[in-house]
Amino acid sequence: MQKILVRQKNTVQVGADRDARLTQAEAAYAVSGEVSSGAKYLLVDDVWTTGASMKAAVKKLQEAGARKIIVGLLALSRLNEG
Repeated sequence: MQKILVRQKNTVQVGADRDARLTQAEAAYAVSGEVSSGAKYLLVDDVWTTGASMKAAVKKLQEAGARKIIVGLLALSRLNEG
């Protein structure tokens, strides 16, 4: 597995409004590697509030030529912790 998408800026989105999150996310990612239009790409995030990060990541991959992008959310529930 090769890491194609890299985060180039560490911005804090907690507490930011939707517009600020979208602006920050647009500048946060860069493609680092070769993108194949025939390959499948999997993006997984651990938090999905406005979707700004995922939307920006998908856009960067699409701009680089990716056509098959699968997105997912990883969640862990701690409801029974006590």
